[in-house]
Amino acid sequence: MKIDFSFYKDLPVWLKSSLIIGVVVSVLVGFFAVSRYTDINDGLCRGCHPTIHAMWENSKAHPASKVTCYECHTKEMGTFPDEDTNLIIHYRDKIIPIHFSSGRKMLNDNCLRCHDDIPKLKEVKNTRIVKISHAKHYKAEKVKIDDCMVCHYAIAHDKFAIETNRPRMQGCFLGECHKDDTKEERCELCHFVKLVEEEKVLEKITEK
Repeated sequence: MKIDFSFYKDLPVWLKSSLIIGVVVSVLVGFFAVSRYTDINDGLCRGCHPTIHAMWENSKAHPASKVTCYECHTKEMGTFPDEDTNLIIHYRDKIIPIHFSSGRKMLNDNCLRCHDDIPKLKEVKNTRIVKISHAKHYKAEKVKIDDCMVCHYAIAHDKFAIETNRPRMQGCFLGECHKDDTKEERCELCHFVKLVEEEKVLEKITEK
């Protein structure tokens, strides 16, 4: 079937120009839309990282329905480029994320981008078993932690049988952090539920 474009030569100049611009814009928008979809679609990540992808899908802290791979593993691009950044490259990377990374700095920056209020909290609300003062741990006077990944490295890819996506007790005893507290059995510093009650709570959580 042959399409007749002879009508085009009889159109006014302004309409010809509008049609050309419309076609060009449509092609560009379509190209960027398809490119963005293929780049941020989690199927691309699943192809090379099936095990990690499965952990993320079952994540309790960052469910697949709310948080995607690229939101944690790509650099957040501002509305306007930096002075030393090319304008075209900046908006290309903003529309089509390409610099995926699991580096701690990028992950930490993305944690703070979404949870900038957490480091200031003295106590996290709605906790069932453990209370942690982020204000005393993140860039505090005695504790010099400035990296969310120190405690939350498995926040979206929990490898343990009972998934919590939360810090593990063993990590609290590394180095000099809470070594003396274990000797003095000062469990109440973090555990506001008695250990017997805690086991019952854990059983209820696992049953769900």
